[in-house]
Amino acid sequence: MTPIGKRLAASILLVALAAAGLLGAERQKFTLAALRRDGVIIPFASFDGRAWSLHWPESDLGVPLPISSADIPKKWWGPQGPDVPWTARLPGGETRPLVLGKPVHAKVFCTGHPALATDYRGGVIDPREPTVAKDGLAVAGDVKLEDIVTISVHAPEAKRVIDLITHEFNKQEKLAIDHFINWSHPFWPDERKRYPIALEAFYRSAESTSRGKWKTTYVEAIRRFPPRAADRDCGLITFVRGWIIEQEGKDPVINIGARVTYCDRAEVAFMLPFGRLLLDNDVYWVYQISSWRDEFYTVSRIRPDGVRPVVAVAGGGCPKDAVR
Repeated sequence: MTPIGKRLAASILLVALAAAGLLGAERQKFTLAALRRDGVIIPFASFDGRAWSLHWPESDLGVPLPISSADIPKKWWGPQGPDVPWTARLPGGETRPLVLGKPVHAKVFCTGHPALATDYRGGVIDPREPTVAKDGLAVAGDVKLEDIVTISVHAPEAKRVIDLITHEFNKQEKLAIDHFINWSHPFWPDERKRYPIALEAFYRSAESTSRGKWKTTYVEAIRRFPPRAADRDCGLITFVRGWIIEQEGKDPVINIGARVTYCDRAEVAFMLPFGRLLLDNDVYWVYQISSWRDEFYTVSRIRPDGVRPVVAVAGGGCPKDAVR
């Protein structure tokens, strides 16, 4: 090949690489933080353009707290670095810039978490509560967050979803009962099936990537049993939560788990969705899972064949039976 031909071929290759986004393309780098109603943010997940990680210290009151934001070790900030501005991302897509304050220890149940104060202020908080409600996410870096849709549990679609999960609900209920060693459920299997299943939470997103098109659904569902004399007006329940993936022409992927407990819902966990991301042809849900005694901040990858957590960070908690 002549020198001119070589230069021409090289130019064509450069153009092709640039068009494919493979040359000089700056991959998305960002950090996500839980945004509390009191304006405190707790960073919990970073993405460096290729992989998820955690750079901010985990829940631990023993972590030395920097005096000011200028004293925070650079590695804590994540791949986007300390100079990238932070933005509050609230439900419905509302955004607002955040001004960072000093590092603080955020009390979360019986422990604390290194965190950052900001100028954000949400609604009224009750200082007697063991944790503070979350109003959304704080984001450092250039990434687009989409909403996870909340569907009414009274919508016609809710009835269809209940019918879809009923068989697996009954199966998981039996497995949960069988895990008890010295206890038997007071209602026989055929009796249990006569009590209705009701949805208490119903979240959904519609996905479309090169992997196909599908619907992702997360539900929390309950079956209530009438209290017996020994139950002190707090009867048994079966609480089920988990995922449903539906893709046209295929059987749904149903991944739910059950817990049998009383109406006080001890050891039951609930989801608070923050938003969803599309990164490198993969979909991710970002959310909090919390119970009466702990909370976790989670990022899960959503594909047509199922859901896999890629980040799960403990925000804080109490020993079992410490909080009721």
